[in-house]
Amino acid sequence: MNAFSFHHHPMLISSGARPSSRTFEGIRARLKELLGNAPLCIVTNREPIIFTQDQELKRPAGGVSQVLHALLERLGGVWIAARDSSGPGALLVPSDRGPGYLLQRIAIPGALQKPFYNGYSNGTLWPVFHGNRECVSHDSSEFIQYDRVNQMFARKVLDTLNSERPGLVWVHDYQLLRVAHWIRREAIPPLPPLAFFCHIPWPTPADFARIPEWQSLLEGILSYDIVGFQTPRHLELFLETVRAFLPEARLLSNGVVTWNNRQIRTSVMPVGIDPLHFKKLAHQPENESFARAFLEKVGIPEQRPFVISVDRMDYTKGLFERISILDSFFTFFPQWRGQISFLQIAVPTRSGQKTYKTYQDRLRTRIQELNDKWRLDEWIPLHSIETTLSQSHLAALYKMAKAAMVTSTNDGMNLVAQEFLACQGNGEGVLFLSRHTGSAHVLKGAVLIDPFHPIFSARQIHTGLMEKSSRKVSRNISLNQKIETNNLYGWMTRLLDMV
Repeated sequence: MNAFSFHHHPMLISSGARPSSRTFEGIRARLKELLGNAPLCIVTNREPIIFTQDQELKRPAGGVSQVLHALLERLGGVWIAARDSSGPGALLVPSDRGPGYLLQRIAIPGALQKPFYNGYSNGTLWPVFHGNRECVSHDSSEFIQYDRVNQMFARKVLDTLNSERPGLVWVHDYQLLRVAHWIRREAIPPLPPLAFFCHIPWPTPADFARIPEWQSLLEGILSYDIVGFQTPRHLELFLETVRAFLPEARLLSNGVVTWNNRQIRTSVMPVGIDPLHFKKLAHQPENESFARAFLEKVGIPEQRPFVISVDRMDYTKGLFERISILDSFFTFFPQWRGQISFLQIAVPTRSGQKTYKTYQDRLRTRIQELNDKWRLDEWIPLHSIETTLSQSHLAALYKMAKAAMVTSTNDGMNLVAQEFLACQGNGEGVLFLSRHTGSAHVLKGAVLIDPFHPIFSARQIHTGLMEKSSRKVSRNISLNQKIETNNLYGWMTRLLDMV
C-alpha cells in the first residue's frame, strides 16, 4: 500500500452508515468505494506551491489551485502542473491536515511558455470565453505552441499512469483543453476516466466561431469522458456549440454527448469552498491583529466602516465599472462622503501583455481621478492596494468589513463572494454581488448589483447598507446554508457521481 492509498475512517466501518457527501469523510469513503487504493490525479497549469530560495514551500493566495490544494492535501494523491518556481521536478507537498501529495512538475521551455500562456491561452481563449471581443489577440502560430504544451502535459499524465496508477484523472481549465486528445493518441488502453472542469464561462457559439481553431478545441474537450461546468447556462452554451459545429454528434436528454464512437457525460458542478476553514482563519487573533494594522497603514481608521473588494487586475473583474458605481454612489448619496471607505485589493496580473498593461495603467489614472473628485480632508473614497495578501489575512479583513463588492462583468464563479460570507458567518456584512457571476446562481437571495448599470448598483449599495441588522443577519444565515450545500466536498461529489 503506497503513501497515497485511501483508508476507511474507523467511524465509517463501525456505524455502517455512509457519511454526508458534503464532508471530507464522505468524499474519502466515496473515493475508496470508486477507486479502491488508486490515487486521484489532478492536472492544472498553475502549480499550488512556490518553492522559495530557502527551499521552503509557500502557497500563493487564492485561485483555482488553492481550492484544489485544500482537497488533495487531505485526500492524498498526485498533482501535475507546470513549474513556476525553482526546486526539483517532483516534490512531496506536506500538510498538517492530511497525508499531503506528490507534485509532478513540468518544465515548459521558455520558447513555448510565452505563446502558450500569454499568447494563445490569455490572448485568444480568455477574452473569447469571457465575451471581450475587443481584447482578442490571435496568432495561429501560438496555437501550435499551445498544442505542444498540452501534449507535454499528456505525456506527464501517461508517465504517472504507469508509475502511480491513478484511478481518476481530473484536468482543469482552458489552458489544457487538448490534454485528453493527446492522451488518447499516445496511450495504450485501458485508461482511467478522464475528467475536465471548465472554471471560466463557456462562450456563445458566435463567439466560439471567432477562434479559427474551434474544431481542434471542440474535439479536444470531447476527448474527455466527463466535462463539468459552473452553471446551467455555461453547460447550455457548450451543448449549443456542439450542436452547431459538430452535426455528427448526438445530444441525449441526460446531457450525454455521443461522438466519435464514445459517450461524453456533461454536468453542472459549481465549485465551492471549505467554509469552516475560512471561519477558523477569520477568528484567529493573529489574523485580526494583522487586519487592524493593515487598515491603519492604508489610511482607514479603525472606527470607520469599509467595503472590501478582492480581485486580480483583470478586465473581466469590472474594475472600471466599479469606479462608475462609486461615482454614482457619492453623487446620489453624498451623505456617505467621509463616512465609509472602499478598500480594493487589486493585484496586477499578466502585466507582460500589452492589453493588460494598458488596462492597468488606465485604471490607476481613473482611480486617481475618482479620489481627486470626492476627496474630503484626510478621507478618500477608494484605497486601491496592489499587494497580494494571504488567505489568513484576507479572512480577517472579510470578517471586519461592513460589506463586500463583486463587480465582475463575466465570471465563471467568483469564490471571493463565498469566502466573504463564510468569514462573516452570522455577522451583518452585506455582499453586493454582480449578477454576471456563477456565484449569483449559487447564492440566490444575495443583494445583486449590475456593473453595467452604475446608478442601479449605487442604489442597491445604499439600500443594503441602510438595512436593519436583523435582515442582514437573516440573509447571511441563509446564504451560508447555500455555501455549505455547495461546498468544496459537494463539488467533488458531483464529479464522482459522473464516474
